[in-house]
Amino acid sequence: MPLLALLVLACQVTCGLHVVRSGQERYWIYLIIALPGLGCLIYFLGIMLPELLGSHRGQRTIKRVHDRLDPERHLRALRDELEVCDSRITRMNLAEELLRLNQAEEAEKHYQAALRGTDADAPDILLGLAKARFAQGNAGGCKQALDQLIASNPGYRSTDGHLLFARALEALEENAKAEEEYRALVAYYPGPEAQYRYALMLRRQGRQQEALAQLQQIHSHARRSPKHYRNLHQEWLTLSQQELRALEQGERTPARY
Repeated sequence: MPLLALLVLACQVTCGLHVVRSGQERYWIYLIIALPGLGCLIYFLGIMLPELLGSHRGQRTIKRVHDRLDPERHLRALRDELEVCDSRITRMNLAEELLRLNQAEEAEKHYQAALRGTDADAPDILLGLAKARFAQGNAGGCKQALDQLIASNPGYRSTDGHLLFARALEALEENAKAEEEYRALVAYYPGPEAQYRYALMLRRQGRQQEALAQLQQIHSHARRSPKHYRNLHQEWLTLSQQELRALEQGERTPARY
């Protein structure tokens, strides 16, 4: 047997033994066997090396690799937990994971089921329910859940909930109220998302110069901010840069909310 083949086989055996002894998910074994060499490399970089280093970054690497190979592994575990104990916590955890995986319809059912007894007006559950409804395009249902949240919990504060409320108003074409909420959000929201969405609304209304001013403010602030701010909000800074470029080039007004 050629030396290279022996080395690959040795790597497969070593990695396979590590999978079994360390209690890793069994799909790693299939990967190691199906992709000789490459599978071992992926396993070493994703599992063995971070384990040896013991760093937080290594743990994040493991999570990313796991999620790519088996994106529903957490979902299965959470379904099992719900079978064992149907509680507020297990319902919420399952609903949040479903929402993360873009399964908003089922997530809504679990949020709704969690609204019972002393939790009938729980703000975190109502906020999750509103998110699930908005993700399905049900802006009216989203606003209804948020209205219930506000009425039942007048002291509750959530920047994400406030932004969701503004987006729901915009989707319902209650533009004056939506603008009022966006203006309030821009003043305190921790990041550029609220101002970016406000700029989009202005563009949709044909208020191009006002939208341009909002987008320019986003990037003026980002230039003056520390690097960690730009890294943390890279997604929204990138999107706002694209919108700024589109606005300057006179492209069609965006249709999304």
